[in-house]
Amino acid sequence: MEEVAFTGRVVYIGYAKEPVAYETRLFVQKELDIMGSRNALPEDFRRVIQLLESHQFPVDDCVSSILPIEEGPEVLRSWSDNPARFSKIMIRLD
Repeated sequence: MEEVAFTGRVVYIGYAKEPVAYETRLFVQKELDIMGSRNALPEDFRRVIQLLESHQFPVDDCVSSILPIEEGPEVLRSWSDNPARFSKIMIRLD
C-alpha cells in the first residue's frame, strides 16, 4: 500500500494462505482502487500467449518500459515522480 501512487490500483491475485492486514488509512488518503482477481483459466493464458507469439497484440504501445530488475528502483522513482509518463512497466528477472 505504501508503494502505490495516489489514485493507483492494487490488485490481489489468487488467495493468501494467511490473513492479510494493512492500515486502511492509506487507501482512503491515497484514493486507491483495491480489486481482487481469482486468476484465469489455462485456456485464457494459452490465448494470450498465442496473441503475443503471433504479434497481434501491440506490446510496444502498451508497455512503457522493459527493464532488468537492477533498474527497478530507479524506474519506480521515475514513475512516482511522473505517473502519467508510464502505462506499464515490466521488470525482467533474467
